[in-house]
Amino acid sequence: MSEPIADQLQHKFMDQLNQLKEAGPLTKNDQGRKLASTMDIITAKETGPAYLFDHIETILDAGFFKGTSWEDEAVLNASLVGGTLKSGGLNTVYEIISELRLMAISEGKIHSEAMTPKDALRFLEEITVSNLDLLFPDASEEQRNVDDETRKKIQSLFGFLRNEIIDPDRINKRLASELEMICAQRPIITDRAHHIIRTIKEQMTTAQSDDIAPRLQLFIDAVYAPSKRAAELDVDEYEAWINDEKTGTSDLEAECTALSEPLRETGLSSPYHALLLRRIQDDRHLIAKLLRLNSYGLAEMETHHPLIRQIIDQACHPSTSRFVYGLAVMLERNLLARQPVESGLARLLEITIHPEVELLVKKSRPDSSCSAQQLIVADTICLLGQPLGIGQGWNPTCQSARGISLWSRHAPGSVLEMIDTVATANEMEMRFEGQMINSSQLTEGLAKEFDYNLDAVSVVLVPHLDLIYFEMMRRASGRADDPHKWVNPAMYGEWIPTGFTSPYSYLTNAISNYEQFLRTFYASHHPEYNGMQDLTYPNPVGIFLTAANGKLLGFHAVSILRVAKYEDEYRIYFLNPNNEGRQKWQSDIQPTVAGNGEVPGESSLPFYQFASRLYAFHFKPSDADGLDKVASDEIEKVTDIAKNSWGTSYTWLDIPLPSLY
Repeated sequence: MSEPIADQLQHKFMDQLNQLKEAGPLTKNDQGRKLASTMDIITAKETGPAYLFDHIETILDAGFFKGTSWEDEAVLNASLVGGTLKSGGLNTVYEIISELRLMAISEGKIHSEAMTPKDALRFLEEITVSNLDLLFPDASEEQRNVDDETRKKIQSLFGFLRNEIIDPDRINKRLASELEMICAQRPIITDRAHHIIRTIKEQMTTAQSDDIAPRLQLFIDAVYAPSKRAAELDVDEYEAWINDEKTGTSDLEAECTALSEPLRETGLSSPYHALLLRRIQDDRHLIAKLLRLNSYGLAEMETHHPLIRQIIDQACHPSTSRFVYGLAVMLERNLLARQPVESGLARLLEITIHPEVELLVKKSRPDSSCSAQQLIVADTICLLGQPLGIGQGWNPTCQSARGISLWSRHAPGSVLEMIDTVATANEMEMRFEGQMINSSQLTEGLAKEFDYNLDAVSVVLVPHLDLIYFEMMRRASGRADDPHKWVNPAMYGEWIPTGFTSPYSYLTNAISNYEQFLRTFYASHHPEYNGMQDLTYPNPVGIFLTAANGKLLGFHAVSILRVAKYEDEYRIYFLNPNNEGRQKWQSDIQPTVAGNGEVPGESSLPFYQFASRLYAFHFKPSDADGLDKVASDEIEKVTDIAKNSWGTSYTWLDIPLPSLY
């Protein structure tokens, strides 16, 4: 039976709650911290969340969240909840009370101007889906890094939410949708998908409604039972079976056919795939069967099988199983037909990794028995096959991530040379305005603490790209225009158009001549105004990043990939390197990653919605003619959205910019 909250603790809580309610402006914060300290003790009790939920209205009426980061429900971010809960101390308490507030909103117990009951429930479900290690603490080794007292509080909260409000059917439905949308983006790093799948398999039942169970089972089978034989054998037994001399070619061919289906349908590889690919590496026919190659991939296999076999032998292992899908899609890009790629990959198989680089790569994959070189080769193949699947992790390095993506798509030979240079010498050089910048001579970048949950290529390149980018920005700062006008062409390459414009002034922190800015964007990028021309290369652009309520969060770097009509509406398809292309930009502005003509890795928005978040872009000066042809009602619509969202954070001035070029 659960231990009740002691009478003495209840009295103390009520006294401090009354003191907070009566406190004036000078003592409000102090009284709030005292109350939080008492609630800290209560939340550690199994019955603590239920007790505090009974008093949630009084807690909120007393102004508990006044002046804190939790004051406005509209700016809450579900992706940050898990980290805040695990941080411990009073942050954990504030976060727990915030979730109880959402529960009260979802049940109609309290009213919120910023969030409907349905929104609050959806937020709680998103928290649950995003933090399965908190809902089922035994499922994650990460829990070992959380102190016992904090873990008790988190378990009490999620136990209460699970018992009172979280419907298993609804959560399973959300999990199915989440897996489908994650995999639709075909990320290189699939850890999140694998974690969700593992938790469903070990901690939850899929025997729910008829439409949900098969959706979840597809992903479970893709990882744990990609064939009937794999379902019967564990990984070690499967390896023994495929290498047994009694296992004939027909058996292996049947396995290749079976394993190819979940591989191509979900983009997820398993240790079974890796072991089978190693077993058949000498047989071009079986490799093509397992990878389910199209005509381009088949031609690549026929022509370059000796090199492909070498790559498989070095890079394909159970702990690098994502390599299998990466290899399939890389072969279908026909990259080995390019001499710089063929030579670059052959060289990569032979290089000696710099000791410091080796330490960083191994740090990113501590559980792998593979060498740093094997990890680098495996993820190089993934990158070349999935250039839109790259992510920046928790690092503020969107500029570096989009650069690696761009080079992997349009200059794969160059990115291989970068990998070679940095992996062997642990340094990188780039030219800026006639002078060489060497990363080994720099100490400051945007990333202060590096998140290593990245692909091995990013672990190798991003620290150096980040240092160089920061140095270029430093040298270009203080000029009349946005420093990206000079930095982007220097960093990304000669294909960046020479025209550049931004309505944001770094010198005045104001917005000016916004109409001309929008007209230039429409004239240069919208097919109805630029002669139906699409982009030749991705365009690195800057956007105002906003929360779901439209409030400004900061600047962010994305790349426009193409503009196309889908169902009678022009959409902008872009790369968002922040690991999640579905991030909501406003209540009615949410990029999609599937269902609107996107290819894997793309996000998209209607043209006008994307334009409403833009703050800087490059363009061809020859496309800047005919600005007056752009429809004024379209400009007014975009301007209205901008001014009533991120625009509230700035002064708007109607003065001309110094120059468009």
